[in-house]
Amino acid sequence: QNGKKSQPNNSDAEAYLDKRVMTPMQERLNAITMLPSMFYPIYFILAGCWLVAGDQQSNIRLQQSESSGWTDIAREVFGNEQDAWLEIGCINSQVFPYLTALPPLPVVAAALGIIAHSPFSMLYHWKYATTIEPSKRIKHWSRRLDSAFIHFAGANAAYATSGRIDYFLLNVAFNIDCAYRQFEEKVCPRRNLVRTAMSILLYLLPVLAYGHFTLFLQFLLMFGMCGWLFAQYPAAGWSHSLFHCVLAFFPYLVISAAMQLESSQLQIKLAMKCASMAHQQ
Repeated sequence: QNGKKSQPNNSDAEAYLDKRVMTPMQERLNAITMLPSMFYPIYFILAGCWLVAGDQQSNIRLQQSESSGWTDIAREVFGNEQDAWLEIGCINSQVFPYLTALPPLPVVAAALGIIAHSPFSMLYHWKYATTIEPSKRIKHWSRRLDSAFIHFAGANAAYATSGRIDYFLLNVAFNIDCAYRQFEEKVCPRRNLVRTAMSILLYLLPVLAYGHFTLFLQFLLMFGMCGWLFAQYPAAGWSHSLFHCVLAFFPYLVISAAMQLESSQLQIKLAMKCASMAHQQ
């Protein structure tokens, strides 16, 4: 009838995906552009970059009454005996000579979230997005896992930027619900996008609350460029790869936020003492 709107043949999810269909080469480039984000935190931790960077920016004096994440664990086990909790986490490895101690927990959380997400994104883009019909991709398990682990990374990033267990648990609850909704029968791209944006906002708020304004503006610039690339697709099928390239700054920014936490600085001081003790032996 003339007074009624015609119903679309495709669902909203399929119509959303149809606008973003890419060639196999473009999808594989999407996978390749995830590699920098995955390898940066691995290199940063194993090469001891966190120790060097932390030493340059830290003027905090280590006292027995102060604590980092690892020393809290040590005190629970050994009490307040200084030698016991001081040595917790010290590492003497010939394979990784620059890794003198366990990295700060917020740095580990940031790295774990990024490293866990990257393989699922690469799997989807490299294998399944190049072989499955476009209309069926959005419901495929590999794409759902890619989206779900974005929320895993988001929850970890919230701990990395805040250093607070209570705030981390709040974000875990929210992101678990978001990840669960990725596996519902009906896919709702707009709702999922809004929830992803909320997850991002939750781990950016501590950066602003702690007064790290320059870092906060860097986050905004990165996500602003990512949002423009994702929404406008200015380079057509190549836009998603450009999106990944801009997002490659995310590991650097979130780890920088984690490094500025007082608990991280204290763990860095402990690591320096571990290195000093190792040289004395």
